[in-house]
Amino acid sequence: MIALYCRVSTREQSLEGYSIGEQQERLKNYCAAMNWKNFKLYVDGGYSGGTMQRPALQNMISDIKKGLVEKVVVYKLDRLSRSQKDSLVLIEDIFLKNNVDFISMSENFDTSTPFGRAMIGILSVFAQLEREQIKERMIMGIEARAKEGKYCGSCSPIGYDYIDGELKINDFEALQVREAFELILEDMSPRRIAKIFNEKGYKTKFGSWSGDRVRYVLKSPLYVGRVKYAGEYFNGIHEAIVSDETFEDAQKILEKRFEEVKANRNPGRATSYLGGFLICGRCGAKYTKQLQLSKRSDGSYYRYHYFVCNSRNKKRAESVRDPHCKNKNWNIEKLTNIIFDEIRKLSLDPNYFEEIRDDSIQEDKRSILEAEIEKIDGQLSRVMDLYILENIPIKALEEKTNSLNEQRRKLEQEVESLEEKKSEKLSKEEAGDLIQNFDDIIKRANFEEIRSVLSALIEKIVLDGENIEIHWRF
Repeated sequence: MIALYCRVSTREQSLEGYSIGEQQERLKNYCAAMNWKNFKLYVDGGYSGGTMQRPALQNMISDIKKGLVEKVVVYKLDRLSRSQKDSLVLIEDIFLKNNVDFISMSENFDTSTPFGRAMIGILSVFAQLEREQIKERMIMGIEARAKEGKYCGSCSPIGYDYIDGELKINDFEALQVREAFELILEDMSPRRIAKIFNEKGYKTKFGSWSGDRVRYVLKSPLYVGRVKYAGEYFNGIHEAIVSDETFEDAQKILEKRFEEVKANRNPGRATSYLGGFLICGRCGAKYTKQLQLSKRSDGSYYRYHYFVCNSRNKKRAESVRDPHCKNKNWNIEKLTNIIFDEIRKLSLDPNYFEEIRDDSIQEDKRSILEAEIEKIDGQLSRVMDLYILENIPIKALEEKTNSLNEQRRKLEQEVESLEEKKSEKLSKEEAGDLIQNFDDIIKRANFEEIRSVLSALIEKIVLDGENIEIHWRF
């Protein structure tokens, strides 16, 4: 069997001619020209070439080790990998070791010849070089922008819109930012401020407010006209939203509050991208980060972190829901990559995005509830007619009408609940903007900014063994 491997990591690559469809068509035409009829496509959409943890690639490797593959064909070498080390590992330790030839159409070589095997190493070096040069140019460009006072973030921060390369005041969001500073100066907690804002119906481009989001806004020097890059602050060219004096007073209050709760700080406070989102699908407890020490063969120790259901975490007895829960522990890096890849997949596959945000079930539920309310109204009308025409006892009338009115009230509450949930969700445009810029956010944003974007996109993530169910906010 001939294995045809395709990969694209971003929509931008698709626009540059590396789309999955374009790769598939060219590879199939190549097979037809070579009269190869037995072939199989392995497709990774939305996966970076800097890692080998890609589903289709791993499936192909598995088939190779089973002896099912004769040749591997790609459109271009960097579709296989952008890492020199990974390219050589795949070709030498996986392909050639299992007597599988490797062919790249664009570079016009294959490993069945000595020259082809030599060219593989050379081109892998250049693929790695290109990647490093792109990274270096990007870092230099961002640093230059920061020194010029220009914003270097990947999405518009709360209070501003990013227009023509500059930050412009967003009046409604700036109003909320100013009010947040006013309330913190009244010694109100960030969580309380978030609650007040949500009760008022305040929203930003990232959705509803949370204590973490308020805290991030209050600590950001962006709002006094500064921009940050690589730990340094520069005077920005954008308009400030609050004064230096207000900002400094807010920092003193935040520092004071921090010192007061430092000894009893919430152990569940997020220190990882997915912290706070993870729920056990078996017992309902939260997942939290835990440190593990493991021993190497030479006797030394190394440490790593993983997510564990609180019911299995013996150190947090107060959080146990089911002492017999045996739900799976998750490697933090692996689970984070899976969730991030799901977000990238949304940007690459419009059909998947529409499928995720399909709210037809909620609309159907609302229609059914409203139809039932109409039936109850009809029953109430008929009861009154019976009272007038049949002269039924007033007590029987009251019992019947009270029962129907109570049922109607509960159904109306359910309809209102559906409306509230709908209003909390991001619009198609809001979600689309965040998703399309997600890779830039990962590259440029700090931890709190990435957490803020994830909070805007994801309500919760339910884990049940190997099954991962993401509940989106759109």
